[in-house]
Amino acid sequence: MIVITDSNEVISALIQKNGVVARIFRAKSNIQFIAPNYIIDEVKNHYSKIEKLSNLSKKELKTEFEWLLSRIKIIDTKKIPKKYLFEALQIVRDVDYDDLFFVALNRYKGYKIWSSDKELIKGVEAKGYKIFITTSELKKHLYKIE
Repeated sequence: MIVITDSNEVISALIQKNGVVARIFRAKSNIQFIAPNYIIDEVKNHYSKIEKLSNLSKKELKTEFEWLLSRIKIIDTKKIPKKYLFEALQIVRDVDYDDLFFVALNRYKGYKIWSSDKELIKGVEAKGYKIFITTSELKKHLYKIE
C-alpha cells in the first residue's frame, strides 16, 4: 500500500514521538509513504511550534525530521503534470491552498492521502472526492500496533 503523507502527520509524529502516528512510521509494514517536496518547507515553517510542543532540542528535532523523511519518498512538485495541478487547484481553492500539492499528487498517482486535517477532509469530500485514509484505517494494515 502506498499513501501520500500530509504534513500534519509528520508534524504529529515529531510532536508525539511515541504516539500512534510516529509508531505507524516506525512499524515494519508494507506501507510506503510518499509526499511532495513541499512537505519539507511546510514542516520547517512550523519548527518553532513543534520544538515547543515536542520538548525536543533543535538537534533532536532535526535528527527526528531527517529520519521521518528517510521513510518518505519525496516527489518533486515539478514532476506533477500541470493538468493535475489545475485539477487540484479546483478542488482545494476554497478549502486550503496549502494542500494543493498533496491533492495534485493524489490526482496524478491515484494514492489516498493520509491526513488528519478535518477541515480539508470535510471540504474535499463535500465536493465528492473520497481521497483520504485516516490513521485508524491505516492502523488496520499494520501488525499489532496500538
